[in-house]
Amino acid sequence: MQTAAIIGAVVLVLLLAFLVYRAVRTYHAGPHVTFITTKSGQYHNALRAPITLWNPAIRVLKGHHAPDLTFMTSDPAGAQYFEKSLVARKSGEISLRLHVCTPRPFISRTVENRQIRVSTRVAFQLDIDRIDIPSQLEAFGAALGARVVNLFDNAIGKYENQDLRAGQTEIEAKVLQQLQDIEFPPDPVHPTGMPLGIKVYEATMSFEPVSAAQSGEGPAANRGAMAYPTEDIDELADLLEKANPATVEVILRMMELQNRHDIVEMLCKSGGLVAFTAQELGLSERPLDRKISGINRMAPVAPEPAPVAPPAAPAAPAAATPGGGGAPGATAAPGGAAPGTAALTPAVPEGTSVPRRS
Repeated sequence: MQTAAIIGAVVLVLLLAFLVYRAVRTYHAGPHVTFITTKSGQYHNALRAPITLWNPAIRVLKGHHAPDLTFMTSDPAGAQYFEKSLVARKSGEISLRLHVCTPRPFISRTVENRQIRVSTRVAFQLDIDRIDIPSQLEAFGAALGARVVNLFDNAIGKYENQDLRAGQTEIEAKVLQQLQDIEFPPDPVHPTGMPLGIKVYEATMSFEPVSAAQSGEGPAANRGAMAYPTEDIDELADLLEKANPATVEVILRMMELQNRHDIVEMLCKSGGLVAFTAQELGLSERPLDRKISGINRMAPVAPEPAPVAPPAAPAAPAAATPGGGGAPGATAAPGGAAPGTAALTPAVPEGTSVPRRS
């Protein structure tokens, strides 16, 4: 009985040890999760299905031995950026799900040296067949983010500012193709870059222009009243290139009014009292009547002179009346004077009054 009890206790201990070992060494790998194993200090394989590792020489990388696979991402609204890890260090579990890498927005320049703020998103997944590559990288996330930013920056630099919106789809397709060619080069003998052991499915971007004040070049008000920032000049040039003459005239008029507004604004900042008339500002063409008192009064616009009628043809010479005795062709003198006699009205200086006889 004593011997049987000892044997039963040993069997029970062995069974308990077996169950504990199996629970500890069983890993639930699958299509969305894997574990990296090593054997004798060398990379062994990645687990693809639930398995129990009975060989004590095979170990799973976990704890401080787990690879550091982090990348930059953001919340769905794109307001906050944070680092996300693909590895659960405590268990050694590595995610094989589809993830989105979102580097922080960066400043890029077009071929016209225009600055734009670019936000990018790249959808990727770890390739279980090549998972040993990212497991050996010291900074997986930094390498991935720098590659995405560099490829988008190079592609944007080949477009003019007015063509960037129309070429956005082409840029995204080009960057996606480049990311995929780095992972699976068409010519393995001459790869275009170092593979990261990932599969890339999508690369998108969005952008917005950066003003001179946002780029740190200083406010445009310090450039002078007659100057425009480089960005505004470039936009006006692109707009006027394809505009009709009527639109160009309206834009030039608006620029002139804005320029006058800037001049008035700068003069008013002197601290003194500055008075401007509508004519001085170019808002009216009516003449000004300046009085001695200093008040500027708007004078009415003088009407245009009426057209002068052409002179009439000379009348025929009147027939001599009986007793007239006038010479042929003579006309009556002013004031009823006899023909042939000069009017005896004295010349009166201008500005004096002549008394009338009662």
